Amino acid sequence: MSRIKINKPKLDINPETRNFLISFIITGLLTFALTYLEIWQLMIIPGIIGGLFNKTMRRGIYCGALGVSLVWIFYLIYLIAANNFYTNLDQFAGLIFGGLGYGSIILILIILFGILFGALGGAIGSGIMQIILPKFEETSNENIKPKKTTINSNQ
Repeated sequence: MSRIKINKPKLDINPETRNFLISFIITGLLTFALTYLEIWQLMIIPGIIGGLFNKTMRRGIYCGALGVSLVWIFYLIYLIAANNFYTNLDQFAGLIFGGLGYGSIILILIILFGILFGALGGAIGSGIMQIILPKFEETSNENIKPKKTTINSNQ
């Protein structure tokens, strides 16, 4: 009998894209944990941690905004389906706007705040990396370069 050889698929992913996907997953998991612990005030932290993996500010902002907002959207869908959360939103909006039927505005505002918190955290995290990373590169290049020694010819 001959063995069947299975070729494994090779994933040639750009390192920037790979870092973006890893940071997106980490941001989503941290957001999920903080959301179910009901600590929504700390939603900037998953964005910061997600932004630390990205070198450019744009990818950090995208990572934070997508990670936090997608988890919040799925969480709101769960609350609306399981706990009849939309009636509470509708009543709250009725207190603010003076009539019923405006719960969708509050729902959109919640999602926009999730996008804002995630994008702000991603910008802070990638900004920190843009400040710190050149310092690490300078010190690593100094350690690699040979040191110049002066030879005293008077001896």
